[in-house]
Amino acid sequence: MTTRRRISADTPLPECPEKRIGLSLPGPISDRLDDLVALAEEAGERTNRKELVASLILAAPSVSGEISVLLHNYRRAKARAAPVDNINDELTIAIRSHRPGPRPRRRL
Repeated sequence: MTTRRRISADTPLPECPEKRIGLSLPGPISDRLDDLVALAEEAGERTNRKELVASLILAAPSVSGEISVLLHNYRRAKARAAPVDNINDELTIAIRSHRPGPRPRRRL
């Protein structure tokens, strides 16, 4: 039997208890996430990958048909669609390698 902990509905999301999820992303999507964090920082936001993913999940549609469209778009997308600049006429794209742990702050 699963027990559920209750929290106030007015608790700010960043202050809610966290749950770990096992998550691996395709390399080009992971690089895109890093670039999106950098873009947010250019706009004056101090953030990280975890917070950005959480904000994107919160912004995701809650209508099954819309979720289905997003999934189908992702499943058909090619690696060249992932870079933020989306200007890739080459036959290959580079995938960055990182050590485990927080990413260093960087600029695009």
